[in-house]
Amino acid sequence: MTPPSADPSSGDLPAPSGGDPNTRARRGHGWVRAAAVLVGLAAAGLIAVLATQDTDSGGIRAASPLIGELVPPLRGELIWPPASFLDAGGAHALPGVRIGPDDVARFDIDTASPRWVLVNFFASWCVPCEREHPALAEWAARHSYDGVVVAVPFGDRTEDAVAFYERLGGDWSVVDDPDSRWAVEFGVLRPPESFLITPDGIVAARWQGQISAEDPDAVIELLLGTASGDASPQPGS
Repeated sequence: MTPPSADPSSGDLPAPSGGDPNTRARRGHGWVRAAAVLVGLAAAGLIAVLATQDTDSGGIRAASPLIGELVPPLRGELIWPPASFLDAGGAHALPGVRIGPDDVARFDIDTASPRWVLVNFFASWCVPCEREHPALAEWAARHSYDGVVVAVPFGDRTEDAVAFYERLGGDWSVVDDPDSRWAVEFGVLRPPESFLITPDGIVAARWQGQISAEDPDAVIELLLGTASGDASPQPGS
């Protein structure tokens, strides 16, 4: 299956040579995603096997046409954390987040690499989402050096999604999805759903339902060939 169609305004289409620096930068951005596809194909066979394995938690490892493919170019305006968290002297910069000249913080999954990315679709009215929240916090803390969580509201009002995080906390990016664009791109049916993305930008696994912090780690361990060894590599190893 081919990756999702590129949005001409996103910079993912090749640009003519020469021209202004912004055009060349957008062209380079597209080459980064193309290179990620080539690198990810080497792991596609293993990812396909992983997609058929069961999980021991409440979440169900589910099939998806995205598995083994380049992740959709998830990007959008942040509705959480608060701006005060983001601009504290740059000390709390989040992977993949940039504050534009309009002082609006936006997330771009392309710039979150090279990290593992756990994309979580949730809703404020979803009881399993609330039960799952501590597991996301645990995974985010465990992978503070090599991973990032990004959450996307599903079928929810922006103010209710923000209230959910104000009540439960969380120091990762929450990307607004008012038109359900990313829910459609990822083929989400109902929350919670989670997707693990490799540092090369390839979708490695999908879960429907509540997950544990160990579920994505089990996939990471298998992809890294460490299932029989230590749980995960340590910084600098």
